[in-house]
Amino acid sequence: MPVRASVLQQPAPGHAILRVTDLDAPAEGLTLSIQRQQAPDSHLAEDGWRRTEAWLRPDQAVRVRGVLDFHLGPEICDRLAGIATVRLRIREPEIGVVASTVVAWPAMLTSGAVDTTQRPPAEESPFRFRRPPPPPVEPPAPPFEPQPAEPPWPIPELRAARDQAPEPSRSSIASWAMTALALIIVAAGGYYVYAAYFEKKDGTQVATAGPPPRTDAQPPTAPAATSPEAPNKSIRDTVADYLATKPTAEAILAKGREYAQAGNFAGAFLLWRQAAEAGNPEAEVEIAGFYDPLAPRPKTGFTPDGARAADWYERAALAGNAEAQRKLGLLFAMGAAGVAADSAKAKNWLQQAAAQNDVEAKKALEQLSKK
Repeated sequence: MPVRASVLQQPAPGHAILRVTDLDAPAEGLTLSIQRQQAPDSHLAEDGWRRTEAWLRPDQAVRVRGVLDFHLGPEICDRLAGIATVRLRIREPEIGVVASTVVAWPAMLTSGAVDTTQRPPAEESPFRFRRPPPPPVEPPAPPFEPQPAEPPWPIPELRAARDQAPEPSRSSIASWAMTALALIIVAAGGYYVYAAYFEKKDGTQVATAGPPPRTDAQPPTAPAATSPEAPNKSIRDTVADYLATKPTAEAILAKGREYAQAGNFAGAFLLWRQAAEAGNPEAEVEIAGFYDPLAPRPKTGFTPDGARAADWYERAALAGNAEAQRKLGLLFAMGAAGVAADSAKAKNWLQQAAAQNDVEAKKALEQLSKK
């Protein structure tokens, strides 16, 4: 999706803010791809320029009122010194590339912390840590005469002296016997009280308060099985798990319609955007509908934007989608925020939709001819 981007130089050399507007994506986890045009090694990586595409993580990404600010350090800014324009791509985790544009890079002071002249060997991975060089070996000290070793100190004997256990006296034996006899008497008394007051004379035990006996008419109820609650997932994680199964474009469209019917427009947008980025015309029409100012969708949270709606409609219209041709023609016929009224373009797109037997396009053509 085309976005607008600009670079703001910071007071500290080698630092800048890349400001991106018109991007509907969270700041967390976004990565950048920066490409130049002047050399074969055109893709910027963490350790220099490479031939293959690399993705860079900014020092910080902050969203402020619909604007994304990427804070870039010397690893990126110093290597872009002397380059006028670069190609910028932004990727969202588990979703893919969500924005692409060309950025004018201003001349700025470098920090000098990054050596831009060296490039790592091709066979070395850009994410492999280099081992530090071994420390220098010091020359051996001049020979010396060993000093006589001191005699070891005598090790004290750590044998603990045990005190002899005292022999039991006759008085302690007698007190133990008296205690045992008292316990026997207490136990016998307790049994007598139990037999006299808690049992009937015929020998049956008195019923105590408790649950009623179970009958055949009342089968026992098994305890309800408790299952651990599934952890709550965000809609982005749920959509990412679904897209990881590699569904077809038709399956993605159907799944998005299920989300939309249930009122989950965020999930529907993420699914349809994935199919639209892959070039599916029906998904492109659905994405355009989120921004269409002539037929806004309620409770979606999207701000009407005629320019964005026209961009997505045009992609599907060029692929021959009659609905996209009609809605694009209506945007040019009536004019909207970001789209200037143009009767010639409106007539062209409406005629193409009417040629495919689009009834609403034919009615719009008749009204356009009356003006």
